[in-house]
Amino acid sequence: MAIPLTGKLVMIFITLAVIGGLTAVIVLLVNDTTEETEIPTTTTSTTPDPDPGFLYQVGVGIADMTGPCVEITFMGYAELGQSGQGIHLRQFARTFIFVKGDTRVVLVNAEILAVGFSVRRQVVKNLQELYGDMYSLRNVIITGTHTHSGPGGHLVDFLLDISILGFSRETYDAYIAGITRSIVNAHNNIVPARLLFGKTRVTNAQMNRSPFSYEQNPPEERARYDKNIDDELTQVRIVKSDGSLHGVMNWFSVHATSMNMSNHLVSSDNLGYAALKLEATLNPGRATGKPTIVAGFFASSIGDASPNTRGARCEFSGIECDNQFKICDLFERCISSGPGQNMYDSTRIIGEMVYKGALEVLSKPGEELTGELAVVHQFMDMPLETAPRYDPIHRTFTANETVEGCVPALGYSFASGTIDGANILNITQGTITNSTLWDAIGGIVAPPTEDDVACHAPKPILLATGRVNFPVPWHSRVISLSLIYLGDFVIVGIPGEPTTMAGRRMKDVVSDVLVSRGLQPRVAVSGLTNEYIHYVSTFEEYQVQRYEAASTLFGPHTLDIFLHKLRQFTLAAIEGSAVAAGPEPADHADSALSVILPVVMDTAPPGTSFGDVIEQPPEHVRSGDVVEAVFVGANPRNDLLQESSHITVERLELGQWVTIATDADWDTKFVWQRESTLLGTSAARAQWAVPRDVIAAPHRLRYRGAARSVRGHLTRFHAASRTFSVA
Repeated sequence: MAIPLTGKLVMIFITLAVIGGLTAVIVLLVNDTTEETEIPTTTTSTTPDPDPGFLYQVGVGIADMTGPCVEITFMGYAELGQSGQGIHLRQFARTFIFVKGDTRVVLVNAEILAVGFSVRRQVVKNLQELYGDMYSLRNVIITGTHTHSGPGGHLVDFLLDISILGFSRETYDAYIAGITRSIVNAHNNIVPARLLFGKTRVTNAQMNRSPFSYEQNPPEERARYDKNIDDELTQVRIVKSDGSLHGVMNWFSVHATSMNMSNHLVSSDNLGYAALKLEATLNPGRATGKPTIVAGFFASSIGDASPNTRGARCEFSGIECDNQFKICDLFERCISSGPGQNMYDSTRIIGEMVYKGALEVLSKPGEELTGELAVVHQFMDMPLETAPRYDPIHRTFTANETVEGCVPALGYSFASGTIDGANILNITQGTITNSTLWDAIGGIVAPPTEDDVACHAPKPILLATGRVNFPVPWHSRVISLSLIYLGDFVIVGIPGEPTTMAGRRMKDVVSDVLVSRGLQPRVAVSGLTNEYIHYVSTFEEYQVQRYEAASTLFGPHTLDIFLHKLRQFTLAAIEGSAVAAGPEPADHADSALSVILPVVMDTAPPGTSFGDVIEQPPEHVRSGDVVEAVFVGANPRNDLLQESSHITVERLELGQWVTIATDADWDTKFVWQRESTLLGTSAARAQWAVPRDVIAAPHRLRYRGAARSVRGHLTRFHAASRTFSVA
């Protein structure tokens, strides 16, 4: 999550306003709609009897989880002006359920920045209404891909939602509904299966955006690796009893920030592109988002892994920069760019590289997984956690030296942002000295205690977020850690963004346990799992306080605590022993505040009706052209059209109009524009980049919407452009 200064300043302003009592003169919309999450209807099904020739029963499922695509600020860059204006790629939740004997594990790959405890809790409640105690917080593990181009306001913690203007019930409900439906679909699709493990390296798809931090790690440790980035792609493929493919899971370390902070269209970014491309390859003829073979791409050790491989330059002068030693002029961003001509091209290029890596592994035989199935999950009150210090050189824990966690706090360099999403005032990374001005500002909003200062040193604390609980906690003290033992393959679930070396240490610790028990060291790190705690840096990286370290919430020993827990979890999974559940955090969704304005009404301009075509496409187009039509529109927030589409491209075949593309496809864009806030008028634009291999036939563009009356009644409508020919 890369947050520029503008986002921080607005956060501080709004926070001061709340504390100062301005809530008395603004309308605080608590839970900005009263609509309840829709739970998919289903018949309770049982897992089929195990096939004696197969060790596992596996279900795969996918569902559309796209949130409100307009007027809600995207979560990731904390740029207040970056609210949605439509859709480029829809957001999907992909679920993999594993069953062996009495053990059942759910792993969800959701195309959002991160999940949050409240969303996961409600998903589990939905499942329990359908299936009883089969599913719980212990065995339902939900990860985010970390796209920065999805609507926010669902994380509930005050600091995480403030840049969205508070809690968005629309986003929250949409994500819960989509994730729940995905799990239900997988539950109803459980079959006997084999699991095959493989890996490869994907080169040139990422770069380390904080090499100075990485260089602080011990030279003996760095010498074990040939790069300062983890370019390994890990894969588990699921094969049914008839030998056909059932699903594919992939882990790769790259930030989903190819779509930059100027983007206003919902997008699943580079990992989403890879998933759609692989599903299209494996499911020929199937509509986008409707595959039978499901492909998930999980974000791994992404903390310092940027897809913007051209590196950072000052946006006006073009001079190389790093926002620490090489600084741009005032009001000039130090910002990186991807390999393409624009952000869409960069998304495609990086996504294509990751896709090809996954396809390469699929083409190889793979190593069959034959071990047990287990899941270990624990809630932890991090400021109360202790652990022996980890020695990265000897890969051992120092029993006579104990370290501890801290109350959550963010450092000065959190305000600097990263080269993936920079600030304009050149607040630099690597700040380790205090400032009277920033101490004064932070002291008004969230002052640290003396213990906080000592615990977080050398981090100069900007905001002691763990000390503030108004209107809801700014950051939770209680987080979860999880580990899935999948047939001798371990999936480590981390609730944040581990840096490259932090992820490598996690793999080291788990691998050492596996090898000591005569097992292969097969490990993947899944970042953004279950909650969002910003970053996890190494102790050595923490000392120089670049952005990732300043955003390590629980202090310099966060990683050591995690490493010690992961060693315990791995042993427990192998031995079948129990781990304490830990203190479940409170859910503050019902107390969260919002100043997000609702949709009041939609109106069509005089003399028009909803769906009327304002601009028609040309009568003749060629492959490679971008064709578009503009319609009298209504606010897409009225109906998110999950599992459907706001726009479609249709082709005339044997006298019937057949849908050949939706707003989930790469070649389409749905763009919505507010014409008048007072009158409630708007326009909807359907765009289609005509593919090179298009069939020469009559085509048209169709638009679907729902208009809200001033009394809240919805009127659904649809309309089509005139027909155009494609040559």
